[in-house]
Amino acid sequence: MPSFELVVPESFLFIPANLSFISFCFFISFLLSRILKSTILFFVLLISLLSIAYYDIFVKYAIRNYYSFFKMDSQIYAKTPKNSEFKIDSLSIIGVYNYPLKYSTALSETEIEEIKELHEYYIEKFIDISTYSYKFNRYITNNERVYLNKNISLNKNEPPRFEVTKKLVDTFLPKIYGKYEYRFVDKQTNIVLATAFNIFFVTSNDKFRNRYLYWNPQKEEDFNLPAIQNFDIIYKRVLIDN
Repeated sequence: MPSFELVVPESFLFIPANLSFISFCFFISFLLSRILKSTILFFVLLISLLSIAYYDIFVKYAIRNYYSFFKMDSQIYAKTPKNSEFKIDSLSIIGVYNYPLKYSTALSETEIEEIKELHEYYIEKFIDISTYSYKFNRYITNNERVYLNKNISLNKNEPPRFEVTKKLVDTFLPKIYGKYEYRFVDKQTNIVLATAFNIFFVTSNDKFRNRYLYWNPQKEEDFNLPAIQNFDIIYKRVLIDN
């Protein structure tokens, strides 16, 4: 007589396995706290037991909340020099934002006009940007200068007055989160006007929950926290706002 084997997809086991583990943590914590008559012990044991499987998630929430509540708008150090129309002289954001090219490996007139519309109202002379395109099964990158407000310099090597840089910095928990640091620099005086950050959270698949609680790579991505950044806020306050 042929034998039948019932195969249950891992996705169906994910919820029961995790609920069972959480229930076990509650039960052990409650039992020991009742025996030792300590409410505080219940919470200490519960957090400790849950941390066996979910410690990195707790740490990620703590890091995200810390940056969200205490670091969002505290990195402006100096006022940005602007002209009488409240515009900065010129700007380089090379390596910070890569503009995707749609038509060729160089900026088209349409794309130049799009960039002008975005930046002319707060930049007087020009902006230096990075571009990329995908051609012939490879990415092609380039740096280009877009002149604004009908300013066309005879000196093509004129350096921008202001520069924004981006750097990946070390963190004390590199397996849990990473950090990009942005610096807003006045190149004429070498003064750092402000700094900004982008915190992103790292996933891995070698933890307790991956081995025993059916957390596959997709589940890790689904439950991972979104990145948090204050670059947009700092950029607006330093370079755009009057």
